[in-house]
This record gives sequence, structure tokens and C-alpha cells, in this order.
Amino acid sequence: MKVSPEFLPDGAGAAHPLPASHLNAVLAADPRLARAAPERIGDLFVRTRRLSPAEVAHIAQVQEAKNLRFGDAAVSLGLLSEQEVWQALSRQYQYPTAPLDGRFTTYPVVGAPYSQEAEAVRKLRTQILLGLDMRHLQSLVVAGPHGGEGKTYLAESLAFAFAQNGQRTLLINADLRARQQSGLFDSQRQQGLSLVLSGRQPLQQSLVDTPFLDLKVLDAGPLPPNPAELFSAPALDQVFNELRGQFDLVLIDTPAVSRFPDVQLIAQQASACLIVARQHRTSLSDIQRAKRLVQVAGGRLLGSVYNVFPR
Repeated sequence: MKVSPEFLPDGAGAAHPLPASHLNAVLAADPRLARAAPERIGDLFVRTRRLSPAEVAHIAQVQEAKNLRFGDAAVSLGLLSEQEVWQALSRQYQYPTAPLDGRFTTYPVVGAPYSQEAEAVRKLRTQILLGLDMRHLQSLVVAGPHGGEGKTYLAESLAFAFAQNGQRTLLINADLRARQQSGLFDSQRQQGLSLVLSGRQPLQQSLVDTPFLDLKVLDAGPLPPNPAELFSAPALDQVFNELRGQFDLVLIDTPAVSRFPDVQLIAQQASACLIVARQHRTSLSDIQRAKRLVQVAGGRLLGSVYNVFPR
């Protein structure tokens, strides 16, 4: 799935996969090579034995003769692929990209960081940062009116983007109504939010690591018969209190606003709520009704996101 989100602050109106490169493989195999000191891109490829010094010298000659960037010259000579150049630039600028197993390369923000969609997600990240007080732990609900708006994909993309930006991020699967199988969520996990809220499992034992240092996941866990009761205060408040000091941002993926009371219960305990709408699917009245439901519950609306799916 690919999306192009456009953020609308509340009150402002309605609302390739890349293969793992040789460079990443070498750096992952020997963490000692992944040093933080800045270096030229040619030296990086020599250090990882992807190019020889003679090949780098040849690229440099073409670069100077044709007034090209090093990466463009290397690609024109057939010595490197565009993907390898992108990965190298990401390493230079300490921008975490998709891990080797390929599970997350379908998310452009980590698999194709120079793409239009990745830039749109980073723009949305900036708008969210401007709307939240990041001096303290912030919790943001990501919800859609009916479902099918792409909210889970967007929540996961934002989680990657915030972690790339250095925010200690926790992504919570708070949809205790249906099993989800996606990039970061796994319906087969036995530990998760439902057990934490019911007091049957400690929170810290339920957090799942990801290949990204600043990103963890709290999955849904076994589906309970009483989700609404579990989200009632003070259980969720206690979870947020325990997360203070450990995370900067908690992103919460929820079921549909109009179908279940869960979102209202979560929103009144969270810092803010983001409503996700979908082009050609979500009407203005759907967005307005979702906003009213959140506001009636005492939740704060940060804004809405208009998701454009390619036709």
C-alpha cells in the first residue's frame, strides 16, 4: 500500500521495495564498520569492499569531467546501483533505513527515503511535532471514521519516521476488536496490551524490540471479550505513567471511531487525536462526526490527514 498524506490542522478545513544492498550487508555483519565518523562516499564503499580504490579513482575522474555527483557518476558507469547510492547517503547522514530482512522495505520512509511518499510522511511528522509539547511524554491516537482509510499503515510509517528523527517511539496496537497482520503488528503474539490492561502481564515484558533502536511495539495481545471496559480509566493512564521517561512519543492505532466506543475512551486519556480520511471514500460528514465523537469524550483533536491512494 502506498499513501500520500496531507495534514490539515483541526479547524483548518476538511479534511519500491528496495533490495538490501551489499553495503548494508557488510555493515550489518560487522558492527565495528558502522562508525559514526563522517567520511566521503567513495571511502565508504572502499571500506566495505564494494568498490576498489581504482574504481573509486575512475568514478572521480568521470565525476570531474562531466561535473556529476559521485553517486551519479558511479551509476552511469554501471559500478553501483541507485539503491546502493541511496543506502550510502543514508549511512552518511545517519538516517536509519530498511533492515536486511526486507520486511519493512515496503514502507518508503525506510525503504525509499528519497521518494515523494517518504517526504510526505516526514512533512506530517513535522506538523505533529509543532502541535505537541515534546518536553513531556506525548500520546497520539491515530483513528479513522469507519476503517479502510490506511490508518494502520500511516501509524507505522509515522512510527518509523519519528524513530529516525531520534524520538524514542512506542507504537501501540490498541485495536482489540480484530486481529492484525502487518509490518510491525503480529496477530500471533501472545503478549500485548490486553494482558497489560487486565493486569495479567507486566508492561515491560510486553514491549517488542524492532530493528530500529528508538522504536518499540506493544501489540494487541489476545482479543478480550470486553475491550471497552479495559480502556476505562485508570488502566490506560497507568500505562502512560509507566512509560514516562522511557519514551518521547506513543502512537496508538485504534479501531474505527464510529463503530466502537474504544477510541473515545482512549482519546480522553491521550494527549491528542489524529483523524485519518481517505480520498474517494471518506465524506466530510464522516470526518465531522468522528471529530464530534472525540470531542464529546473530552479528547483533543490535533487535526486530520487526507490520504490519497493511487487509483
